Amino acid sequence: MKLLSILIYLIVLISVPLFELLAKKHIKARKLPCYNKDKTSMFHYVKNRGMMLGVHKNKPRFVLITTIIVLTITILISLYVFLAFEKLYILKIGLMLLSGGSLSNSLERFIYRYVIDYFSFPNCIFKKVRNVVFNFADICIFLGFFIIIIGCLFIWLKEVIYI
Repeated sequence: MKLLSILIYLIVLISVPLFELLAKKHIKARKLPCYNKDKTSMFHYVKNRGMMLGVHKNKPRFVLITTIIVLTITILISLYVFLAFEKLYILKIGLMLLSGGSLSNSLERFIYRYVIDYFSFPNCIFKKVRNVVFNFADICIFLGFFIIIIGCLFIWLKEVIYI
């Protein structure tokens, strides 16, 4: 069972960067920016030289080093969880998404020194979200982190209830 979960982890770890590569190739070929048919989302081509939301965009070396450190820690924790625990499925799913998104953004940042963001919601009811441009890897990172929090909450509640 551990081998199967590690195999699935590796598939997700490889699939997210490949999907990103194909999506960005398709986005780059289009005339941008453009709305989708119902005008709820918009496609862009934005080079993000910083971290999330462009933080530290004027410190490329710091961004690259931080990215590599975070990716390394994420993958090491993921491997530990996948090898040491038989269950914890919610946590494993979150770690898969987080690792895949982190690897995708890290590879891109390492190769190009920036990450291409291409998707936004310009008509969102939350004004602060309207100007945020992100990519599929960012979605994986956000969902993975959210799922990990939920998984940790369930583990904690299970421990509290059984003590």
